[in-house]
Amino acid sequence: MSKFICSLPWNHISVNPHGWSSVCCEANWDSEQSLARNKGDDPVHISKGIDKVINSDTFKSIRKEMLSGEVPDACMSCYNIEKVGGHSKRLRSEIPPSNLLNITNEDGHITPALSNIELRLGNFCNLKCRSCNAESSTSWINDYNKLKDKINLPSSYDHLLSRGVSYDWVEDPDVYLDLLKNIYNPEVLHISGGEPFLVDKHSYLLDLLIEKDLAKDMTVAYVTNASYNFEKITPILDKLNKFKQVVINFSLDDINERNNYIRKLSKFETVIKNIKKFTSKYKFIFDVTQTIHIFNFLYLEELHILLEKEGLYNKDNTGVIRNINDNFVVFPDYHNVNILPKDIRREKIDSLEGKLNSNFFDRVKKTFYNSPDNNLLEEFIKTTNEVDKVRNESIRDIFPKLYKAVVNE
Repeated sequence: MSKFICSLPWNHISVNPHGWSSVCCEANWDSEQSLARNKGDDPVHISKGIDKVINSDTFKSIRKEMLSGEVPDACMSCYNIEKVGGHSKRLRSEIPPSNLLNITNEDGHITPALSNIELRLGNFCNLKCRSCNAESSTSWINDYNKLKDKINLPSSYDHLLSRGVSYDWVEDPDVYLDLLKNIYNPEVLHISGGEPFLVDKHSYLLDLLIEKDLAKDMTVAYVTNASYNFEKITPILDKLNKFKQVVINFSLDDINERNNYIRKLSKFETVIKNIKKFTSKYKFIFDVTQTIHIFNFLYLEELHILLEKEGLYNKDNTGVIRNINDNFVVFPDYHNVNILPKDIRREKIDSLEGKLNSNFFDRVKKTFYNSPDNNLLEEFIKTTNEVDKVRNESIRDIFPKLYKAVVNE
């Protein structure tokens, strides 16, 4: 077997907000090559059924390539991270079973047996984060319409709508029933959005898993922006007590006004208050996922320090927030940290040693210390200035250190 074998094309489905699915959330999106589709057709929508997704030409081809010792084009994101010593999603996933050849037909067809499920519940969201887009946030749509003809946005929202893509699948109970039929040895259910706690209908899936006595064997993991009326989401939170384990990942990139700029419409004070409500009222596992991009890279440690001061986190993982996880922006590529010259990245990384937990620091160093510049600085400046105009904001005022680094003032 190839050393690049990954378990995800066999046991996993990653459903995107618009209902198209990929082999994983970090697969290469160039030309939609990671999406479940059949030759000559549009991607297979989740409403067509799990089997049609899992045994689409795309998924079958990826499985065949891996088994024959090749690295699929759709998986080059992980390959490139590993090539420079980084810790990819493939390496973070479970070890593939040894019987993959036996359970895979010559054409790549398998019997669906999902144990690892990732659902992005449509695009309803109350925030419009800088690295997000209209496909993943309804709050982005107005800005998208103002900017789409001026800059290269990480979205083709109107194009998707013209192709008949529907975000309504999250309201369809048949989708959740079909999902339930194709679960085998359930392990983990990842739920994000949009903002998942604002999509009430998905609690139907939670009810199904509880009724079928599957919840007690499953971990359910949410990614949430924690920027809402906490009391309104408690009915969903109370259901989660029936699951084997619950992990709540608070998506938080920076602090104070920088957070409010990066995660537009969010209020940092509200987020911290809600995190304290979560951690005091529920015995879940709590993490923070810090998305690392050009905006927050030069300020990376400040979130960690603030959470420590608030009594929520300790570098030795003994706080109520168990860990701060990293999530590196790959797309849009003009928000990737590799926009910054290597000498600036190295100087910053060297300064972080001892300020972050060792695992977080090691992953940042492995990913960005030796990686080449991506030569997209001009595109970053142009797109940022245009978004600033629409939102009446200023990168120069909010991120003076970053502004100085990118414009050489």
